[in-house]
Amino acid sequence: MLSGNDNEVLFGNFIADAVKGNSYLDLSKKVQEGVLLHRFIDDFTDTNSHYLAGKRRFYEEFPKMGGVINDIVFDYLLWQYELKTNSLNLEKEIVRYYTVLDSFKNEMPNKIRFMYRYMKRDDWLNNYKSEKGIKRALYGIGRRINYSNDLESSFEIVKQNMDSYLEEFIEFFQAIKNEIKH
Repeated sequence: MLSGNDNEVLFGNFIADAVKGNSYLDLSKKVQEGVLLHRFIDDFTDTNSHYLAGKRRFYEEFPKMGGVINDIVFDYLLWQYELKTNSLNLEKEIVRYYTVLDSFKNEMPNKIRFMYRYMKRDDWLNNYKSEKGIKRALYGIGRRINYSNDLESSFEIVKQNMDSYLEEFIEFFQAIKNEIKH
């Protein structure tokens, strides 16, 4: 969505977490643009007051996991926003996303390729539209990092504060779209 319509930018944005330091300079200009876009989004998110408000709600029960949980929650909220406004055509974008990533699969860093195999097989992006899908994602993350608290139970905090989360997400989403022009 934030990567625009350029396939290489989308790919760069997707692999950015595995691209360390200045090694992105070895990639094509458009893939570099995607890596830098991802880094910008991370920086923007880490300092955005609307994102931080949601993240803080998890600190008491899920110390050190607020950011991880809130990232997943914002994916869910993007779906809720789309289902309500129908402004993004998220289902069509997700098909495009998987198609583009499939075409770049051989160029993915090993760590990303491994993760992508499970992401596509389990259709993470479409599963983010439901509470069940989000809880499954949170459970999987908790299991992978051997987190002792039931991470999926964090969604109860979201349900108790849904109006605030939706409002914060909309403010965040509008602000980041205004910052990223394609």
